[in-house]
Amino acid sequence: MRPESPGNIFIVDDDRYVLESVSLLLKESGFSVTTFSNGHDAIRHFVTEPVDLVLTDINMPGMTGIELLEKVRYLDHETPVLLMTAYADLDTAVMAIQKGAFDFIIKPYRPPNLINAVEKGINFKRLTTIEKNYKIELERTVELRTAELHDALSKLTSMSREIIERL
Repeated sequence: MRPESPGNIFIVDDDRYVLESVSLLLKESGFSVTTFSNGHDAIRHFVTEPVDLVLTDINMPGMTGIELLEKVRYLDHETPVLLMTAYADLDTAVMAIQKGAFDFIIKPYRPPNLINAVEKGINFKRLTTIEKNYKIELERTVELRTAELHDALSKLTSMSREIIERL
């Protein structure tokens, strides 16, 4: 990760020790981290604060990580959501991916694997943003060029009529 452009990450976990250890690991790796002990607080901040990635536990009281994933997807289709769980089962993993999870991390995680997954998610978000901005700029350019061609065609048509009338 380049220090001049760290990713902004929300970490959501009801276990204070996991929250602190993951936060410390990611901060030491150059990321900007905001932590939440529940999904409701994370969603309130997600609405107003841009974030490159959401890393959340699945099994939490009040709002599960799957429910948080669904709310994030409803608000923004492009922000990657990484789900963590100590109780991995295939059905949960499949459901998470179907609902739009970017990745699925099993606790206890290996720090290099977690950092790699986070970096991939942030790079995905950046590339998605670049692509979206490129498409917008391309549409503007096409509209501008089309208008210019329309004006040129109108002038050419007008000049052709004038030439025909003079002949």
